[in-house]
Amino acid sequence: MPILRRVALAVVLIGAGTTAPAAAQDENEREYLTGLREVNVFVDDLARDAETAGLTRDGIEAAVEARLRERRVPLGRSQLAGDLYVRVATHRGATGLYAYLARVSLQQLVTIEGNQERAFVDTWDLDSLGTVGEANLPQVQRVVLQIVDVFIEDYFAVNDPR
Repeated sequence: MPILRRVALAVVLIGAGTTAPAAAQDENEREYLTGLREVNVFVDDLARDAETAGLTRDGIEAAVEARLRERRVPLGRSQLAGDLYVRVATHRGATGLYAYLARVSLQQLVTIEGNQERAFVDTWDLDSLGTVGEANLPQVQRVVLQIVDVFIEDYFAVNDPR
């Protein structure tokens, strides 16, 4: 079964209005969430200058976990859990604006049909690309939460709420 990736791209100027990262994932990607019993959140380290400007790894992780708990997505670290990875890459340009890429992906342990080996692969992902002034860099966390909201909608499209 091939893993399909759908990358959404939205240019967002925070402060001048925000745009949702994208509509829901396609049906195939949603189906890969069927039977997912738990989610474990991992947030990659951020660039030092982004942390200094107020966009922090700990803040993003706390916000994502709170959103998942609030919407009753089960959190856990068992072997049945999928790993929800959050990555925010930033680059400060010469004008003082930051370009950012916010990516949320779910990795699950799958069996490769050809050789029966098991591997962790992305089964769901969504990205958002934008620019923001340094004073508004912490608001990129809202973009991450918008992507997480799409994940939650897709999760509950194929799993019963508890």
